[in-house]
Amino acid sequence: MSRHWKPDDDLARIIPVGERTKNDWPKGATAGLALVAAVCLGVAVVLYQVAGPRDVFEKDVSAD
Repeated sequence: MSRHWKPDDDLARIIPVGERTKNDWPKGATAGLALVAAVCLGVAVVLYQVAGPRDVFEKDVSAD
C-alpha cells in the first residue's frame, strides 16, 4: 500500500473554530460585494422598465 500524503504545515492548516479572526474576510471584499449588489439591482430595475408590465389604460380624469 502507498503511504498517506502528509502536506507541509505551510500548505494546509486546519483553523479551530475558536481561533478564527476578523481577518478571514479579504480586504475590499465588502466593497466588492456592495458593488456587485448595486449592479444587480440596477440591472433588475432596467429589465423591469424594458420588459415589465405596461399601463394600457389612458388616465382621463374628465371621463367622470
